[in-house]
Amino acid sequence: MQGSVAAILIGGVVGLSFLASPALGQADEERPRNRFDHDILVETFGFDEQTPATVKFDSLYQGCPARDCIPSIDEPRYVPADQAASFLGDDELVMAIEHQGVKRAWPVRILDFHEIVNDTIAGDPIAVTWCPLCGSGVAFERRVDGEVVELGVSGVLHDSDLVMYDRKTESLWQQITGKAIMGPALGGSLKQVPVTMTTWENWRASHPDTTVLSPETGFDMDYGDSRRYADYEESDRLAFPAARRDFSVHPKTVVHGFRIDGKALAVTDALFDENDSVETTLGDKKLTIRRHDDGAVTATDKNGETYASTRLFWFAWYNFNPDTTRI
Repeated sequence: MQGSVAAILIGGVVGLSFLASPALGQADEERPRNRFDHDILVETFGFDEQTPATVKFDSLYQGCPARDCIPSIDEPRYVPADQAASFLGDDELVMAIEHQGVKRAWPVRILDFHEIVNDTIAGDPIAVTWCPLCGSGVAFERRVDGEVVELGVSGVLHDSDLVMYDRKTESLWQQITGKAIMGPALGGSLKQVPVTMTTWENWRASHPDTTVLSPETGFDMDYGDSRRYADYEESDRLAFPAARRDFSVHPKTVVHGFRIDGKALAVTDALFDENDSVETTLGDKKLTIRRHDDGAVTATDKNGETYASTRLFWFAWYNFNPDTTRI
């Protein structure tokens, strides 16, 4: 329902207390950092106001009662594309990767319940991550200081974005940036892996040999046949505060974000409804931005170098890239 969503805790459903926030443009209500009896940051991770961090302690909002309240998928199962018709519609949104010749897709309808899939693709440890509150799909090599780790849902959010943790160092990682914001790995970065977000029909048509995440995830969950965050994505409200805002377009406008040579660019997804490609300049680079047949959005400079994008909502891109331009 609009203004609230639910998260899964193994063994039952727990309300996330995403109480209706004021419409963007109005003053935020006073909201405590934690509305639960258990304090994840203090009692689970052992962090407090004195812990070194790149963000303010009181800007980390607790979203559920315990760490891993939204359970990651750590043993994903896949089926061939021709078996997906029984559970996946052509117009459904998927995250997809082509890595070292291997193609895989993850239905966002399933990711809404898990947010992280710890996978291995062509021998490489990769985490597929999805924040439904920011509409952001990002994949990373799951290595910290050269060692393979698993990522999990910390249970806290920063600027309305998923905060992950790694199960080796127990550091906190911002999903959109891939940077460690608190803990032993503070200041480190996860290496990003290019991701495509598109309809299942588009991805399957371009990559018929793809496999797709099965709803047989090992969890006793009913993934339904519709998106659980559909109302939230239409609303102009945020479930949790974001420090920076720009009101020139709807906050949930889908954009494809690029950071190239330290400069930020956001390209609205709707631009491709009438254009196969667009030309723009970012700094001293002339770029051709294109949405490919399989849904991937890339930028190419005059030297032929190609840059991958991150798909997310405008408010989220702007919040982490306030210096951005937008077309």
